[in-house]
Order: sequence, then C-alpha cells, then structure tokens
Amino acid sequence: MELLQKICGIASGVLGLYSVLILIRIVISWILLIYGRSGRREGMKGLISVNTALGKICDPYLKLFRGVSSLRRSRVDLTPVLALLVLNFVRSLLSAFAELGTMSGGIVLAVLIDVTWESLGSFILFVLIVLLIIRFVLGRSNSPDASGWINNTLDPILEPAVTRVYKLFYRKKRVDDQKIVLASIIFYLVLLIALGLGVNLLVGLLMTL
Repeated sequence: MELLQKICGIASGVLGLYSVLILIRIVISWILLIYGRSGRREGMKGLISVNTALGKICDPYLKLFRGVSSLRRSRVDLTPVLALLVLNFVRSLLSAFAELGTMSGGIVLAVLIDVTWESLGSFILFVLIVLLIIRFVLGRSNSPDASGWINNTLDPILEPAVTRVYKLFYRKKRVDDQKIVLASIIFYLVLLIALGLGVNLLVGLLMTL
C-alpha cells in the first residue's frame, strides 16, 4: 500500500507540473492572439517558439476536449478550462490517496467540489475582482484612451456583474458609476472569502465520511 501511495504521489506531482504547462500555453496563446490582432507580433519570435514547443506537449491532451462544441463560441474556446478541470480532479484524487491511503465516496465528492471551486469558481471571482479594480482605477482618469478602453472592453464584460450589485443594494436610485463599481469590488471580494470558507468547511466534513 505504501508503494502505491508513493506512486500516486509522484503521479500527482507530474500532473501538477503538466497543469502548469497547459496554463502557460493558454496564457501565451492569448497574448499572441491579442498582439496578432493589433499587428504587433514583431519581436515575439521567442514567445512563439515557446508556444510551439508547449503545443507539442500539451495539445495531444487538449485535443481530447475539442469535440465539446458547447464550450466553443465564435473565437472563445473554453475547452482548455474543462481540460484543466479534469486534470486537476485526477491529480487531486491521486494526491488524496497518496496522503490518506484510502478512498471513499466522501473523499471523491470532496475533491470534486474543491477542484471545481479552485479551478473555476474562485478563479472567475478573482478575475472579476481584478477587472473591477482596473475599471475603478481607469474611471478616475480623464484620459480619452482610458474612457475608450472602459466603454469598448471593460463595461461589456462587467455590466452583468455590476448590474446585479446595483439591483441588490441600490434598486432604482441614481448612483455614481464609481460608487457602484467600488460596491461591486467589496461585494465580490466578500463573496469570494465567504464561499472559500464554506467550501473548505464542506470539504473537511466530506473527507471524514
């Protein structure tokens, strides 16, 4: 049993490293996509080479999820998120077995909840908070470029989340945009912390079943 636990521990570490490589591959692809649209890919040959090398390692696994058409909309491809979610679930199962030396329905459910939260829930909330902070900072600037970036890029993304906070706390009152954005930052930060504590409590409870 100890040998099997060690093997699972090593496999978990390898999958963890593979997850990092996939994440780097995704980020670099996004950067190249943005620069490609703006026509500023000159001087990025090194990054392109790294992306090509990572593609040879990561794409065979990522291609397994390309058939999930519901996660592909126009130029937005969310299949890598699903690929990472599955990979992290398997990695966490191996890690739990390596540590505990046993497996149960409660442990499997705990790992599933924890991985879904860490890989999806908390990540989305964290990105949302970061974008809201950027929106708040740019909103204090009088620069035309800042206004254009807010109107064309940030507001279309943040509008549903900010509108939800407005309806929750301000109803039909007329409130300054910056005040609503600040309230949204605080609300989603508190939500992130509260959900994180709740998930940790639930996971700890399920692990004992």
